[in-house]
Amino acid sequence: MNFTETHSSPAPAEAGYVEWLDGLWSQRLLAARDRKPDLSIGILLWPTFPMMSLTGIIEPLRHAADFADNSRPLHCRWSIMGGPGHATVASCGIRVHADAPYINPTDFDYIAVIGGLLPHLRAASSQHRDYLRVAAAASVPIVGACTGVFVLAQEGLLEGRKASVHPFHAEDFRIAFPRIAFSTRDDFLIDTGRITVPGGVSILSLMTELIRQHCGPDRAAKAVHQLSLTEHKSMSAFDHGRASVFRHVDDTRIQRAVVLIESRKGRDVSPEQAARAASLSPRQFARLFRQHIGVSPKRFILETRLRYARFLVENSPMSMTEIAFETGFSDSAHLATAFKQKYGQPPTAFR
Repeated sequence: MNFTETHSSPAPAEAGYVEWLDGLWSQRLLAARDRKPDLSIGILLWPTFPMMSLTGIIEPLRHAADFADNSRPLHCRWSIMGGPGHATVASCGIRVHADAPYINPTDFDYIAVIGGLLPHLRAASSQHRDYLRVAAAASVPIVGACTGVFVLAQEGLLEGRKASVHPFHAEDFRIAFPRIAFSTRDDFLIDTGRITVPGGVSILSLMTELIRQHCGPDRAAKAVHQLSLTEHKSMSAFDHGRASVFRHVDDTRIQRAVVLIESRKGRDVSPEQAARAASLSPRQFARLFRQHIGVSPKRFILETRLRYARFLVENSPMSMTEIAFETGFSDSAHLATAFKQKYGQPPTAFR
């Protein structure tokens, strides 16, 4: 099963040197469409699925997928699968069309099942359930979102595992699956190749954690910041620490600094500038940054530049000297030294 993505060419940037560089970068990265992303999720929709669960998966991925305010599926990709012409009506009445056939499940890091209203769980295409069984046999991790947890249980995919269930559905789940342990107090549970999440804002908590694991702290920081999650202290899903880049990080000042660094790809930004963005003194900023992030601001900036350099090495025709200049190194020798320290091999080995 194959799927070829299509993307429209981004409009050329017209104002400013940085915008011009970003425009050139966009054109170069068109050739990167077949590169395996850091995080990819295949999505199966059940009839009357909740739209919030779908957007709760896609929007964090979209923000984590690209630099700055772009939305190209570079670091992250997602596909809503189905047969030819297949469309699913959400509980709000909006019809969502599949944008991909049933792709080989091993091409994804996760398969996500978004269930619908309980009376409609049996109404989904039989191909959806066949695909789930193939994915499980291939040991691809499967996510059950909202009543997708019921779907996994129906297919025997939760045996010997504990599930996270929405309190509203607790009694229904208990009656339908008396032998499956479950919790109504967890934002999500990861248990031996199965992930269950009750939906609502909890799915944003899960996605932030998956982005952090697969894409790194700066990608997760961007998703958190763009979705304004740290401002919603009343959301229990984010009081547990998973809403931020790292566990137990909820300092919006540090988040602002990380977003500044990430938006510039680590170039033309200093720890002092990041401290000003955080409205902190350099000394206080350095202490808080290391406390929350685990490394110094200077190290985080360097690693962000190296991540961008690796992307260019793997996906652009630029010479090593050009990449060194693009990512803020004085020459290719300095780039090669820092690159090898970070990734264990010189950049030429990755190309």
